[in-house]
Amino acid sequence: ILSEQDAFVSGIANYQDPNLNVGLPIFTIHGNHDDPGGAENLSAVDILSSCGLVNYFGKTKISGESAHTTGKISIAPILMQKGETKLALYGLGNIRDERLGRLFQTAGAVTWLQPDDAPGYPRTDWFNIFTLHQNR
Repeated sequence: ILSEQDAFVSGIANYQDPNLNVGLPIFTIHGNHDDPGGAENLSAVDILSSCGLVNYFGKTKISGESAHTTGKISIAPILMQKGETKLALYGLGNIRDERLGRLFQTAGAVTWLQPDDAPGYPRTDWFNIFTLHQNR
């Protein structure tokens, strides 16, 4: 993983943790049946992630939301490389359909962060994948 690992809820990818033996890393986002909630904003996937069983990402906070604005979200990728293949993995866990629809229809409400151009890593070399969980 080339990017900062703060995208993971646990702070590090499980297969890079020297205390875990992971043969096949699983990357996951939350869905509508395991929405984060409560005072700690936790979901069932948080428990799996804290045990090192999955790499949980895509937990997004809507900032600046009020009765008169839709708020804003920023979606940052996890950057990975294996051999010559460069992958930018974007994730967005479930957000209620009506709210997500308003976000995408409002100009400037959704920001897609892209990898910076760097020597050996031009922006055009990244293969982008977006994982999304919605009901419709």
